[in-house]
Amino acid sequence: MTQARPLDTWGGLLICWVLALWARLRAVLGGPPLPPLRATTPPGPEPLPLPRRVLAIKFYGLGNIAMLLPVLKELRDALPEGAEIDFLTLEGNRVLLEASGLTNHVLTARLDTSLQFVAGVWRALRFARSRRYDAVIDFEQFIKVSAIVAYATGAPVRVGFNTDGQNRAWLYTTRVVYTDSEHMSGIFRRVLRPFGIAPSNELVPLHIPPADERAVEEMLAEGGIERHAFPVIGVHVGSGPNFYRVPLKRWPLEHFVELCDALAERYGARIVLTGQGAEERVLVDEVKRRLRHSCVDTCDRLSVRMLLALMRRCNLVVSNDTSVMHLAALVRTPVVAFFGPTAPIHYGPNNPEDLVFYRDLYCSPCLTNYNLKISRCVDPVCIQGISVADVLHGIDRRYLGAGAPLRNALEPRAEGAGATRKVS
Repeated sequence: MTQARPLDTWGGLLICWVLALWARLRAVLGGPPLPPLRATTPPGPEPLPLPRRVLAIKFYGLGNIAMLLPVLKELRDALPEGAEIDFLTLEGNRVLLEASGLTNHVLTARLDTSLQFVAGVWRALRFARSRRYDAVIDFEQFIKVSAIVAYATGAPVRVGFNTDGQNRAWLYTTRVVYTDSEHMSGIFRRVLRPFGIAPSNELVPLHIPPADERAVEEMLAEGGIERHAFPVIGVHVGSGPNFYRVPLKRWPLEHFVELCDALAERYGARIVLTGQGAEERVLVDEVKRRLRHSCVDTCDRLSVRMLLALMRRCNLVVSNDTSVMHLAALVRTPVVAFFGPTAPIHYGPNNPEDLVFYRDLYCSPCLTNYNLKISRCVDPVCIQGISVADVLHGIDRRYLGAGAPLRNALEPRAEGAGATRKVS
């Protein structure tokens, strides 16, 4: 992704300009009409016709896909019977989309190298052109490659965000103004509004194979967590790949250690650490080394479906702003989340049972879709200043204390764990 950003920013800008000029020339010569180059596209007298075959695009990342699934379900429910939805994304997001049952085909590219990504997009584009889509709906907030792909499919209707400063909307036939005024799930819904699709906020059933649920139960049992243990708390100390000089989105490790030990001592909590990749492997090992109490280490041991099963099995999840937080929210497990350089109004867990810590300093948020999520901050006091005492107080009053209003709601999760189910 480090190499992909400048490639998309500058190479993508050049390609967008070339394609935009070509599209303008075609329009002048009698080809498909386009709105004026710099104009908005206000609603016409009627919504756009509902397509029978549509390609949706969202490359980055697993947490965004989790927030997008309810919107994708609204699209699926609104389309006529027999309509098809294909989805172009990164390979790591395939399993979550397939578990939702909302797509007909998932087209993917890998981001291991820029060459692999380009090759994957090219293969997907060849398949996409053969599908002859009625419409492309681009959910990307700022990258240019998705707009290029949307145009290259040849679809007559192309809907996407006109994000200020990103110079990517010239290739859309319908431009939707991007705004940071609401939660990202609501922002994604804006791209459906030209079709007259109303929000429903329904739960998305996710299929988790019983074998994956059993594997999680066995993993917990090996770590000494019995079937009806309470509370089982998932803890994610990482924040995904770090692209900055310092880890801006990461609550300090020493805070996590202090919190986990306190939860074990006060409430008998059983701690389950999650993580993925070499960077988070180091973080998890460091937390394990410092803890006074035992924990279960699941780092690099879980598939996406198993991670969903674990999130559903936990009574509570404590996490930085990353995909694990969104997966827990997707299966309605209460989340304690830490925010600093990003704002919870946009990326927070979106359930009323969740607890978010955010100091809302005058320098926050410094990672936005307007600046391509690039920050030069080297002193993230926004997230480092969240105290362990405040977090413990919040968990006690809301979830685990004697009179906590949500304590009774948490306990049944432990009783029903491991059963075959559709997760909602």
